[in-house]
Amino acid sequence: MSRLNNLCSMMIEFYRDDPARIQHFIKVHSFAKLIGEEEHLDEKLLYILEAAAYVHDIGIRPAEAKFGRCDGKLQEQEGPAEAEKMLKNLGFDQDVIDRVSYLVGHHHTYTGIEGMDYQILVEADFLVNYFEDHLETESIKKSVKKIFKTETGIRIATEMFFPEEFQMSDTWAQDGLQELDDFIESQRIYIRQ
Repeated sequence: MSRLNNLCSMMIEFYRDDPARIQHFIKVHSFAKLIGEEEHLDEKLLYILEAAAYVHDIGIRPAEAKFGRCDGKLQEQEGPAEAEKMLKNLGFDQDVIDRVSYLVGHHHTYTGIEGMDYQILVEADFLVNYFEDHLETESIKKSVKKIFKTETGIRIATEMFFPEEFQMSDTWAQDGLQELDDFIESQRIYIRQ
């Protein structure tokens, strides 16, 4: 089994009895991987992004244990040490651990985003949170416009939450039949009746 698969398994164990949080990080990982691949991240940066997506919310449990709450800033405060410990136990390289820990410690900070791994992690987390938190379409549109930078992330958000409505003409069926008749005639196809 790959290190990333081992990390996913360890995160499932970390959040045992909490299917909502397990579902959350799995979905964030899926969106992050998709966006990362579509945006042509190199292999190492994609690897870092995937690891960070799995552990991005690892600070929730320690924050709840220490403070009785787990807002974004507390997740950023408590998450890096937990992530580092888990990644070290699985044998990740130190440079990967350092970057993942940084991303975990900043994934709720939306200013000064540096690096495509950071940008994509934020976008993937937003895509999942929009749905899970039942945000209003106008709020989603505003935050996508303000925060999203990747073409893929913008496209996914648009298609999921505010797709352009398909406009059919009043004569759409007749237009379609005429196009079919024109095609048949141009191909010199004769249909017996």
